[in-house]
Amino acid sequence: MSRNPLKLSRRQLFLLAGSAARVATAAEDFWDAKPATEWSVAEIYQLMNRSPWAKPVRGFLPPEKHPQTFGSRRLSKAPLPESGPQGVVTWESSQPIRDARKTPLPSVFTDCYVIGVDGVPLGGASTDKLKMTAALHSRGRVRWTVRPQVVYELVRTSTVYAIGFSRAAAPIGLGKEEIMFEAQFERWLVESKFEPQKMLYHGQLAV
Repeated sequence: MSRNPLKLSRRQLFLLAGSAARVATAAEDFWDAKPATEWSVAEIYQLMNRSPWAKPVRGFLPPEKHPQTFGSRRLSKAPLPESGPQGVVTWESSQPIRDARKTPLPSVFTDCYVIGVDGVPLGGASTDKLKMTAALHSRGRVRWTVRPQVVYELVRTSTVYAIGFSRAAAPIGLGKEEIMFEAQFERWLVESKFEPQKMLYHGQLAV
């Protein structure tokens, strides 16, 4: 007697959903499916705005700026947190981003991981202040924090603040650790999370 293919157990549906998700994910990885010279404008936009190497962000006020807020509970008379400017944090030194931009980074970033922040203004603050507040953190078994070696303004259609961290001081591998980036732009704090195990380009870690 044949089995109705529509009558599947919950476990089978779960496994099918997982398989479909993996197929969909693989289909989206155009950066591995074809050479950079064949990437479309839409694909390049996706890579540089929402991908393992690019994260949308919104600036927010640090906790001390909200004296009426305690932990995760907001007191009844406390104002809602003020929304900051929106931007994108990009791992500029990664090979897929370089292939998309088709230009090298300035030589000042030799031997550096480079994080770019686009869309969040520095305001009246200086790049020296940005250099003091920016950091990369590892949240893996081996925890470390690295401060920038250099901050540089890249002028494109808008100003991108490129922040260079010593590769030797930040041992990033293919483990399950998360890499957190943070920096303060005048009054706004920006944070972004990267997952190295997802930052693969043609089978190699690309950071």
